[in-house]
Amino acid sequence: MQEGKRQKQVGGLIQEELNKIFQRFGLNMMEGGMVSISSVKVTPDLLETRVYLSFFQVRDAQKALEKIQERAGDIKRELGNIVIQ
Repeated sequence: MQEGKRQKQVGGLIQEELNKIFQRFGLNMMEGGMVSISSVKVTPDLLETRVYLSFFQVRDAQKALEKIQERAGDIKRELGNIVIQ
């Protein structure tokens, strides 16, 4: 199923804000490489979002992913504060 215009707009905004959050939290550079958000997919009802990460020259991608998952609560909270404004 193809993404609608609204889904793409919301996904793009979420991706922009997540990139800013990753920079603030220092999650974009770790383990000797770079972590970036490659894409964000939003369901048609806008209730769920999937975030896809890209690891470039990261020595241990699993360890980097675990570090991001540890901060997931902080990331969600920060994104929620931005979305509410």
